[in-house]
Amino acid sequence: MLGIVSSGLLPVSLMPDINIPEITVQVDYTGKSVREIENGVVSQLRQNLMQVPHLDDITSESYEGKGIIRLRFNYGADINYAFIDVNEQVDAAMQTLPKDLDRPSIIKASASDLPVFYINTWLKDSLADDNRFMELCELCQNVVVKRIEQLSEVAMVDITGQLEPELCILPDEAKIRPLNISQDLIKEAITNNNISLGSLQVIDGQYRYNIRFSNALRTINDIENIYIKAGDRILQLKDIAQVKMRAEERQGAFLNQNQQALSLAVIKQSDARMEDLKSNVEALIHTFENDFKDVKFEIVRDQTGLLQYAISNLKTSLLVGALLAFLIMFFFLKDVRSPWLIGLSIPVSLVISVLFFHLIGLSINIISLSGLILGVGMMIDNSIIVIDNISQYLSNGESLPKACIKGTNEVIRPLISSVLTTCAVFLPLIFLSGISGALFYDQAMAVTVGLVVSLIVSITLLPTLYRLFWLRNKNGVDNGKVSKWLGKVNLVDIESAYEKGFHWVFKYRGVVFISFLMMLALSVGFGLVLRKERFPQFKQTELLLRIDWNSRINVTENINRADSITAMCHPYLKLSNAFIGNQQYIMHKDMDLSLQESVLYMEVKKRKSVKKLQAQIENYLTQNYPECSFNFQRPETIFEKLFSSKQVDVEARISSNTRNGVPQLAQMNDIIYRLNQDISINELQPAASESFLEVRLKPALLALYQVDQGNLYTTLKTAINSYQIGILKTGAQYVPIVLSDQQEKIEHMLRSLKIRNEKDDLISINQLVSLVPVTDYKVLHGGKDGAYVPVEFDASVISPDKLIPQIRNVIKQIANVNVSFSGSWFATKSLIQELAIVLLISLLLLYFILAAQFESFLQPLIVLLEVPIDIAGAFFMLWIFGGSINLMSMIGIVVMCGIIINDSILKIDTINRLRKDGMSVFEAIEQAGHRRIKPIIMTSLTTILALVPFLWGSDMGSELQRPLALTVIGGMTLGTLVSLYFVPLCYYYLYKKNEKLRQENSNTN
Repeated sequence: MLGIVSSGLLPVSLMPDINIPEITVQVDYTGKSVREIENGVVSQLRQNLMQVPHLDDITSESYEGKGIIRLRFNYGADINYAFIDVNEQVDAAMQTLPKDLDRPSIIKASASDLPVFYINTWLKDSLADDNRFMELCELCQNVVVKRIEQLSEVAMVDITGQLEPELCILPDEAKIRPLNISQDLIKEAITNNNISLGSLQVIDGQYRYNIRFSNALRTINDIENIYIKAGDRILQLKDIAQVKMRAEERQGAFLNQNQQALSLAVIKQSDARMEDLKSNVEALIHTFENDFKDVKFEIVRDQTGLLQYAISNLKTSLLVGALLAFLIMFFFLKDVRSPWLIGLSIPVSLVISVLFFHLIGLSINIISLSGLILGVGMMIDNSIIVIDNISQYLSNGESLPKACIKGTNEVIRPLISSVLTTCAVFLPLIFLSGISGALFYDQAMAVTVGLVVSLIVSITLLPTLYRLFWLRNKNGVDNGKVSKWLGKVNLVDIESAYEKGFHWVFKYRGVVFISFLMMLALSVGFGLVLRKERFPQFKQTELLLRIDWNSRINVTENINRADSITAMCHPYLKLSNAFIGNQQYIMHKDMDLSLQESVLYMEVKKRKSVKKLQAQIENYLTQNYPECSFNFQRPETIFEKLFSSKQVDVEARISSNTRNGVPQLAQMNDIIYRLNQDISINELQPAASESFLEVRLKPALLALYQVDQGNLYTTLKTAINSYQIGILKTGAQYVPIVLSDQQEKIEHMLRSLKIRNEKDDLISINQLVSLVPVTDYKVLHGGKDGAYVPVEFDASVISPDKLIPQIRNVIKQIANVNVSFSGSWFATKSLIQELAIVLLISLLLLYFILAAQFESFLQPLIVLLEVPIDIAGAFFMLWIFGGSINLMSMIGIVVMCGIIINDSILKIDTINRLRKDGMSVFEAIEQAGHRRIKPIIMTSLTTILALVPFLWGSDMGSELQRPLALTVIGGMTLGTLVSLYFVPLCYYYLYKKNEKLRQENSNTN
């Protein structure tokens, strides 16, 4: 009952609420070059932030107009305190940074910050103009987002694709020049009329009044009616300038099916239930569609499907496991009633497990559910072993009460050892550092809780129910009609087949023993041959195309190019979204795009069309835009995002002793050329660069013509539509007021634009400045040691142990250039060493647990020797089905080892018991084989057959579990033979000498 109550209280999430030890600092400084961002802002912030405690690594990327600093902390550091320290260091650095720089945004990451799904929003009228779309943006920002965020299950809604308004003032040059009205005069008039004077308190007797003074501009009419004095004349702004509302210049866009749209990323509260979130948001969207008839809403990229797969897998495991246990026990035990006990014991174990989930603070998520799914098969095994042992005592003539007591007592010790050995495999994994250890905590605790609860249920509730509800005659024999029919059915004579195999094995025991030992060599061979990857490869229905056009195109051209690609791919597509240029997401670090970049998300109608679609897109881009670079990716699931590392295998960080901190672009390209030649890889591309026009002032002419430099800068900013002079506070919006000129090509603008000098003469700006084409780095990187240029290497092409010395030799030959190394290869190497230590601890725990169980130092070695042999069967199945060694297959090997050694533990324990009763080694081995043949075969069959559906399933859940299923099936199949024949053979070789000595002593006596 407590478990049922707890099941309604547990939070349901995609992932555990893990604080990812990362903090991101985002800098926005529009209009500044890459060099200005790096040297003037990012480098100073980086120096301050390196003082934050528990900092593991710091990296930065400086782009045109923005910079990103990523801080990674040692796992276990309190991310909340780190967040406070980062804010303090940023505040301290602000005193030395440019005054017009806004305070950088500081974001800390958590697993629950990842969106569970996206909501696309667009207008039904595909021909709607920018004004209509700005109305949609205002509606979403002020109504839709706020209504969704009011749901208790929603933490925040991240939005991108918005088109922001600005109020534009276009002076009429033909009117303002004769009146001698400058743009500074217009700015001053607007600034003077857009002030807020605060409030005063006035005491009148016993009353107190607040008197407020406000002169803030709120509407377009307020600005049009501003008075300006021109000589002796008083004019209104509308007399000399056009005032209108327009959309800000686009820096990016979001397209849904080639139509301008908004993308809303919904982020869940960490303790909310996923099912409630999805249903409440869907209900709210239905309300929106009724209230706003011109707007469409659609949920896409729904990550809740993964949790639904995990829950459905648990249900499938329960149903298939219970059904198979029913059928197998029907035919093995010849009993129609025993299987129903499993149908009751497994749900009871699960419900009680949920109670302990609540007590220790676990949530229902993909990781904990996977642990519970793994535990279900072991729950069935415990029940089968107990019921089979009770049935054996009943068939030997014991009464029902004594059979329940003796049958349960006999297997309590091996069952406890089985639980402890399985926990000994999983629990040490929580000591892995980083996120891996944190995630394994949920899985290890789930497996441990499930096994301990199922053990208690199988040795207490199960025999009690067997005793209370079994209607039998005095002889303890089930006389039901179905049971009599089952007694006659004998599909396979298991005992006689085992008997023949047993005697054959012992007849040719030398050959058999060597054959099993050869499996050890096969394990190593398959381990070297099989492909290694982080995750199993899924059959794709989704595709991400990331494009860098490598040319200074504007957003409109970027949109047109993306439209042409999606239009070409339309016959294959079910859904397409395009992220063009800069995105407005706050939490999406992977969507930090430049103006020349695009990310296209495509969902295809048929899986088999993906490769054809990729080939068509590649051919189109190569022919039409040869200068662009692009790559195809598969959209990451939340599981992959948490585990994946953006680091390449090996990254050489090239820096310079010069003032800039990095080599000149030409020198860097020469270094890359040398690396290609000397290391013979021919894969490295030139450093990413871009060309731009640099406006350089002519100081001598400025002095000659007496032109103020600040006034010149203001005039140029106004001409290129970036001179903000105030904020219009209208309703809930703050709209920037921009003093603008008509847009035109920069060369024509400089020829026609004039400026007044100190003598009030008009001087052509074209004489005062020059345009110089410059090519420089597109992005500048930085780290603890300062700025650097990264050069990425693939460890699969050349071994890093050979690669790193070769790179050092090349760099030594170049003056003033240094190199350091980073990358996932170093982290992986460290993790493997750590994992080796953890696995060694697991083996030692296994050994000591088994030594305590068997009261022997040698018998545990027999069980441990079985593990590498069984791995050969697991690898063989992966090789046959074209699988790989990945995270899921490794979990499968751990699970397989935890299950299969239980059979050997049970068998060795039975042999030891029989030897204590006076049997010889050979007799005890043979008798134990007969007694344990049924439970060993039954537990293996229930586990193997329950996993068979995953081999042919086409859903993501089946594809995710397939490597696990293959390793468990292969390992269990071979492991069953090992438990039946190899383990007894090892036991015989271990004790045959003792047996001979005992016989000789008995003969002598």
